Amino acid sequence: MGSTALEEQDVAYEVELRFRPGGPTILGVWAKAETADAKFTEWLGSHGRDEAVLTLTATASSEMRLVKSWTSKGGLQVAPAV
Repeated sequence: MGSTALEEQDVAYEVELRFRPGGPTILGVWAKAETADAKFTEWLGSHGRDEAVLTLTATASSEMRLVKSWTSKGGLQVAPAV
C-alpha cells in the first residue's frame, strides 16, 4: 500500500466482511496497514464468494477513507492513493 498523508497520523485500519449486503458484520481493526491488508487478502481467499462484501478502510482524525473493496459482481476495487 502506498504512502499517504493518513499514514503520518494515528490511523486505524478496519477490515469489514459481510456475507451478504446489509448482513451481520465481522470486523477487525489494526494499527498497521500491512496487517490489515494481509487480513483483507486472507478473508477474501476464505470468504470471497456469493454475496460477500469486503472492505478495507483507514480512519484518522475522524476521517474515513476507503482503501479497497471486493464484491463478487464488482471484483476488487482499489481506491486511488491520496
